[in-house]
Amino acid sequence: MGKAVRMVERGEEDAIHQVRVSCRRLRSDLKLFRKVIAGDWGEKLRVELAWLANSCGEARDLEVIAELVRDGVTSEDDAEHVATILGTLTAGLERASGQSAEVVLGERTALLVRELQVVAAAPELSGLAEKTSGEVLPKLLKAARRKFEASAELLKPWSPDDDWHEVRLLAKRVRYAADTSASVLGDEARDIAVQAARFQELLGQHQDHCAAADALTRLAQDAAAQGDAELSFTLGRLTERHRAARKPLREEFLNQYHRP
Repeated sequence: MGKAVRMVERGEEDAIHQVRVSCRRLRSDLKLFRKVIAGDWGEKLRVELAWLANSCGEARDLEVIAELVRDGVTSEDDAEHVATILGTLTAGLERASGQSAEVVLGERTALLVRELQVVAAAPELSGLAEKTSGEVLPKLLKAARRKFEASAELLKPWSPDDDWHEVRLLAKRVRYAADTSASVLGDEARDIAVQAARFQELLGQHQDHCAAADALTRLAQDAAAQGDAELSFTLGRLTERHRAARKPLREEFLNQYHRP
């Protein structure tokens, strides 16, 4: 976490995203090892990490959405409208990036980093920590996989976007758990991590298109409210393009997940 914060201090590219990644990894590990943790310090840290990740979320989302829109434009789209849309997204990105940087460099984040350093030096652990990692890690990884599989089994091509998003988060949790366990469990955990990463990538692309469609829908509503029917029409076309992109990704995931 400290490294990611220093990246923001130096104004490095992708720094805000790295803060979010650090938050997600730490939150996932704290959840994975929650039965090994004594007291409520783990949950308190997870709450603070969630706050920090959410504070950086809009900037990263707008960055991804702008890139998707730019890559998805065709010669049939009105160039002036596309420039307007990208300009709006870029302006929002710059605003959100500035706000995220302020949060990351603020006192609340500095306190969080110090607390993480203190906990890392001397964590308060439960009796389960007295067992060997070879005894504990397989059970923790199995629990993470079981939760992912239970939700993935329920997915249908017509399932709501939120259900697909939830399975993506669970796949990410399995990947992080397997990565954490690999030094002890070896190739089995590494194979699980590779498979989970593949699922996460597919579902991540799906979520990006969902986010783009939602953002473009809001812009279309704003354009319609301002009486710009032509811009609203272009935004509608782009929205449907991203909604349509969900179908092959859903099919690919279901084919991979349910393959013999």
